[in-house]
Amino acid sequence: MNFNVDHPEFWDNKYLNKEDKWDLKTPNPVFKFLLEENKFLKPCKILILGSGKGYDAILAAKKGYDVTAIDFSVEAIDESKKVAESENVKIEFLQKDIFEIENEYFESFDAVYEYVTFCAVAPNKKENMLEAVSKLLKQNGILVTVVFPVDGRAGGPPFNIDIIEFYKSASKYFSLEFSNRNINSVKPRKGKEILQIYRKITKEN
Repeated sequence: MNFNVDHPEFWDNKYLNKEDKWDLKTPNPVFKFLLEENKFLKPCKILILGSGKGYDAILAAKKGYDVTAIDFSVEAIDESKKVAESENVKIEFLQKDIFEIENEYFESFDAVYEYVTFCAVAPNKKENMLEAVSKLLKQNGILVTVVFPVDGRAGGPPFNIDIIEFYKSASKYFSLEFSNRNINSVKPRKGKEILQIYRKITKEN
């Protein structure tokens, strides 16, 4: 049975059929570096968007962050909960669509971290997701994103992200503070992703 990427069943089937090729089976080395460097990120209330099997969320929790992890997939969240329990870390897991939590978690987070999530949503929903992230962030909060893939590939998921168009969309809600292609990506993704740090545009009184 075929499912649309907008439905959790699509992703559940990927996990059940061992087709989760995006899964690194370890925390993203770029995110790990950011947590260890303590330059852009320090322990705070953070939302891990599209948290998958929870590697990044668990690492952040071990580093002292107050972590909420959200994923569309029941399979991913169930697996994450098992691993978090075995690692004895406290994480709030949400098996939801990000658009379902805008009101309940409005301006709740100091930071949102995203990797291989923007590329998983339908291309016409990327700006909607950026807007949703801005609503979830506190004033002056930051979005940390490792934008992937930026190599011009066709089809999807993962859907290619035009970095200029992504920046234009993000600039409606955020100001770009940092962008770097020279990052410690996993080998198959070197040159295909960009680390960007955005800060939520503060409302003027």
